[in-house]
Amino acid sequence: MSRSPDVSLADVDEVVLDQLLDLAKRDASPDEVAPPLGGPGWNLERTAWFFSYHRAATQGLDGEAGEKTWAILAGGSPAGSIRLKRLDTGNGRKSAETGIWLGRSFRSRGIGSAALRLVLAEARRAGLAEVTARTLAGNVGAQRLLAAAGATLTPDDDGTVRAVVVL
Repeated sequence: MSRSPDVSLADVDEVVLDQLLDLAKRDASPDEVAPPLGGPGWNLERTAWFFSYHRAATQGLDGEAGEKTWAILAGGSPAGSIRLKRLDTGNGRKSAETGIWLGRSFRSRGIGSAALRLVLAEARRAGLAEVTARTLAGNVGAQRLLAAAGATLTPDDDGTVRAVVVL
């Protein structure tokens, strides 16, 4: 019988932010973590974006950015990051988008599923009605993770899949 991983979410402060950047640089592709700024690899532009993005998202869903990021801890060590960002859906439903990245050495161990369950619980506490996500059509692992969390998956014409979890 497999044991569930010891997974928790931690607020991102300056110490955790440094740990996340270190993890990203050694255990993830820059394109999985940050937009393609300043060319390939971890360069000054991507690193600056990483810091400013996470710092802006420390204020939470009601802050100026309307976004909250957490470090995903597995056994007390940073394994990646997960976020919620408020969306204006135009239909009156309180909605947010989620996104996650995990270091390669933490994948396929149930950590992503556990982190998604935790962030969905955070979304419920925030009074959200639904959480959406978008992934590439070829990212079967992400689609399985989202479907297991109760998401309805809809392929789009742009090569992505939209996932919606009704809370």
